[in-house]
Amino acid sequence: MGVILRYRDFLATYKTRGYRIKHLENYKYLFPINSSTALAGVVADLMGDGNLQGDPIWRADFTSKSKLELERFAKEIKKLFKKKCKIRKCSSNTYGKTYNSGVNCSPVARILLLCGVPSGQKVLKSFEIPEWIRKDKECFRRFCQRFFSCEGCIMHESNRRYPQIRLDYWKSEKLLKDGERFIKEICKYMKHYFDIDSTITFPINRNKRKDGIVTRPIRIYILNVSVVKFCNEIGFEGKKQKDLKALILR
Repeated sequence: MGVILRYRDFLATYKTRGYRIKHLENYKYLFPINSSTALAGVVADLMGDGNLQGDPIWRADFTSKSKLELERFAKEIKKLFKKKCKIRKCSSNTYGKTYNSGVNCSPVARILLLCGVPSGQKVLKSFEIPEWIRKDKECFRRFCQRFFSCEGCIMHESNRRYPQIRLDYWKSEKLLKDGERFIKEICKYMKHYFDIDSTITFPINRNKRKDGIVTRPIRIYILNVSVVKFCNEIGFEGKKQKDLKALILR
């Protein structure tokens, strides 16, 4: 574990000195920001089912149908930043009843940005797994656990000994190569740290958004005995992990 962000570097991201001194002194106690498994999990949450909003209103939100998941995210934010999240209904999701667990705090949102969380629409942004996560086995383990819990699913066919784990990661067609690099990093370090083999495919599925931008998925498959390694070394969180264990032991 090590320092990711110091107070002086955080201050440098603000343009107005008077504003920095007056407002940001209240957040000085948070620094330095150190790498941790808790922070790695929050980064994965926001890269997965969450969103970091920048100017003009800085805030961070995690979206889920599960009350337990919303409360878990809120506890992590409270632990890391001493800020409470507010849970509210997500009005923009047309695929079911979901809620946001969000922290409406500009300094906290800026800290998350500087720790590697992309702001805005992730399918339209190029980003990578932060170095502080990649180089630490436990931080990477937690990152993967949360990212797969958000984006992954379990596939089961009766004629197969082991279930399959699948993760679809959507990106605009123009940024497909950037998305591929991101996914390859996940696969690379799963192999490096945990000897988990995975396969990357590019399904023909396309989605045309209201703004005319076309997005496509990049897919990770984890198969055969690597599913057992994933279950033991990384795992999902919550019900998905129980389901995975049950399928492996059947």
